[in-house]
Amino acid sequence: MANFSITNSTAIGAGNVQQNLTTTYKTIIVIGNSTATSATNGWAGNRRYKITDIIIGTAGTPADNAVEWDLALVTLGTTPAGITGTLISSVSSGFNLDPADVTFQGAVQINSTGEVGITNAVERWYLGANQRASFRDVVNPGMDFTVPALSSGSSATGPNALALRARSPGYTGTVTATIVGSEL
Repeated sequence: MANFSITNSTAIGAGNVQQNLTTTYKTIIVIGNSTATSATNGWAGNRRYKITDIIIGTAGTPADNAVEWDLALVTLGTTPAGITGTLISSVSSGFNLDPADVTFQGAVQINSTGEVGITNAVERWYLGANQRASFRDVVNPGMDFTVPALSSGSSATGPNALALRARSPGYTGTVTATIVGSEL
């Protein structure tokens, strides 16, 4: 079981440039299972991911604007539809908190450049926050947000990813986010 931390900073050398918010949701970080990015380092396969910590904020000039955040259960496809931009190969990622852990297997996308195909998203968490405020949600043990161990190529169909998204009616700058969790 690998513990991981994923941030939407582009300093890690992967992902897309942070996207400006609009009045519609913008996916900041998505983690899940996809046959497009299945890692193959000896024990590949679909995994469950538990998110235990969410840290959010803004990177823009302070002002009094509302920013809405949610964590939505979504479906990644084999291409994957629903998010556009660079999917990060988990084999080459540095998301593990302990370098001695087995390599993280998940499909990760940071700073999506489009929301095409995300339909019927099921909200698991929602927060309206002032742009000036950073926020941290540490989930109670056993109440983790879980990504099902499904893939678009499996016989079982359904949501197989969690997407941390944000939108704002007034703020059009960028946001910061980090999710922490474990791969089971």
